[in-house]
Amino acid sequence: MKTQHVIIIGLLAGVILAGCGTTIPGGYEGLHWGRYSRVDTTVYGNEFKWEWAWNSVILYDVRWQTQSEKVDILSNDDLHMEVVVSLRLRPKPNELYFLHTEIGEQYYTEVVQQEFRSASRAVFSQYRYIDIPKKSLEIQNAILTELTENLKGKHLDLDAVQIKHVDYPERVKQAADIKLATEQKLLQKEFELKIAEKDATIKIIDAKGQQTAQKIIDSTLTASYLQYRALDIQKELAKSGNASFYFVPVGVNGIPIILETGIENKK
Repeated sequence: MKTQHVIIIGLLAGVILAGCGTTIPGGYEGLHWGRYSRVDTTVYGNEFKWEWAWNSVILYDVRWQTQSEKVDILSNDDLHMEVVVSLRLRPKPNELYFLHTEIGEQYYTEVVQQEFRSASRAVFSQYRYIDIPKKSLEIQNAILTELTENLKGKHLDLDAVQIKHVDYPERVKQAADIKLATEQKLLQKEFELKIAEKDATIKIIDAKGQQTAQKIIDSTLTASYLQYRALDIQKELAKSGNASFYFVPVGVNGIPIILETGIENKK
């Protein structure tokens, strides 16, 4: 009987002891919390932490996390817009005890969220809405710099700020559409103008070519050359047996006028 009691007690003790512990997963770190001792300053990493059933381990995710905020802003030229900005941050692992005791597990909503929104509004207010797209990197760095200064001593690492989306007012969108349509029309006109200029250039080149050719022809058509060509023609006509021709030497530059009688030679 005593042996059975010992076995039962041993099993119960084993179950109790087996359940008195927490496995801290990778990417997390933990703080031991005791019912009587409260939070211990020791930070535990990826390991199994044994403890009594009335104690526990408070887990913190110390990996980089991204938090996004939708913020209403007023640009430098008094334009209301809605932007979505994100922040990459994490708790400082070696300052986890101070983060927990001074701020708590809800550190983002407690100290980061409002500061993040305020810094975003302050920085965006220094820029015109038209400059936001081309100066986005500058704006992001400015927000991160201001936020880092405001959260100094809050036991957090801040890595980067990113502008995720900018929702412009409807009138700005319409103006952008009109501008884009106008630019497309101008591009089309420029294209057509270039085509017309090219066609005109081709015509000018053709005309100059014709003019040059005509000058060459005119310079070669001398009186002697014309007389020479007229004699060749007369020789060819003399060989013809189908008609009679009269050569009257009264043409310009001594070139005879050729008259066909229209009467065939009869043999």
